[in-house]
Amino acid sequence: MLVLVSIQSSLSNAFTPCFLNLNHSCASTGDGTRRGPVHSSPSFTPVAMSNKEINGEVNEPMKGCVCLVTGASRGIGKGIAIELGKAGATVYITGTTSSSNARADISQSAMTNINTDEKSRSMFITNDEIGGPETIEETAEAISKAGGVGIPICCDHSQDDQVKQLFERIEQDHGRLDLLVNNVFRVPPGGTSGLFGKFWEVGVDVWDAIHTVGCRSHYVASCYAVPLMKKNNPRSMGSMARPMIAMISSFGGITYTFNVAYGVGKAAVDRLAKDMAVELRDEDIPVTSFYPGVVLTERTQRAVESGDWAREVGIPLVNAESPGYTGKAIVAVATDPENMKKTGTFQVVAELAAEYKFTEEDGSTPPSIRSLKFLLPAYGFDEETRKKVDPNLIPDWKLPFFIMANGEPPKPQ
Repeated sequence: MLVLVSIQSSLSNAFTPCFLNLNHSCASTGDGTRRGPVHSSPSFTPVAMSNKEINGEVNEPMKGCVCLVTGASRGIGKGIAIELGKAGATVYITGTTSSSNARADISQSAMTNINTDEKSRSMFITNDEIGGPETIEETAEAISKAGGVGIPICCDHSQDDQVKQLFERIEQDHGRLDLLVNNVFRVPPGGTSGLFGKFWEVGVDVWDAIHTVGCRSHYVASCYAVPLMKKNNPRSMGSMARPMIAMISSFGGITYTFNVAYGVGKAAVDRLAKDMAVELRDEDIPVTSFYPGVVLTERTQRAVESGDWAREVGIPLVNAESPGYTGKAIVAVATDPENMKKTGTFQVVAELAAEYKFTEEDGSTPPSIRSLKFLLPAYGFDEETRKKVDPNLIPDWKLPFFIMANGEPPKPQ
């Protein structure tokens, strides 16, 4: 007992800023000034391909399901979309980083449309510094190769008219929507550096960027999604018992992470899930927040290569999750006939893995961020100690959420 008390005391503020879920921000979210129509890439034709076989049988629990993952050019959104493809789903994905002429069209309209102020134009523009070179077409192709049907749609989620047209396209194609994954998130102007600094130093732009695309965007997409979900046909939904809305959040919703704007935004996403669940209970539509851990996304990899990871975060990546791990969690919950029990709650991806018995592709099971298996190597051990201690000897004790919510995380050793 004394040992446990000592551990809890030393880690009472232990929670990770985890470049984190920033990781899902690797989804491209586009320029905020475009007012044109949403459109799929004219050069891309989705083709369904055979899924992997498991024990000689094709495992497609979501075959026939119509899904939408917002912000899926890269990062967690891309990982989720590919896992849905593996499950046999038709997956619409959004982003503004396109290999077609769509990207050029967006960039041009950003310079010529309504917002002429330089600061307003730059707030939602995606470039390689803020986003990355990955495209929605690449994600769609990966979905199709995995066994689903990937459909890339160029859409800026800061523009309500584009979002409206996105859902009109889905209705026109399928007449319904079975799963909405609200993942899209906008890294502030200046890239990740905008996430480090006191609120009076980083200014208002950081708040507007994070909350416009990353919170408000989830509300808008959900408003358009629910009427389509009420039109679904259970016989066409694979193993899904009912339609579902998934919110990609992070532990930043309960503890100080990065800065004020980020934490308030994630807390708001969790509150959206909680309150939407109340209003959707009679519609039999669950709404659940998902908490990934440290995720090895393209952005994380670039941060490691540049040295930013060591300077700003410093957490070892031995317990990092793949982007697809969150996708496995969403498939598991979406196909759980008792998933209404999780509506209005937040669920830790690593803990869902233990509940639903899924693993990473290599069979590993990264620990929950609130587990001592994660916290001690990340915060309690220096590099030399990490090399000496067998991780199998560290107990999988999980700190209560009220301890995780107790202030700012410590600096890694």
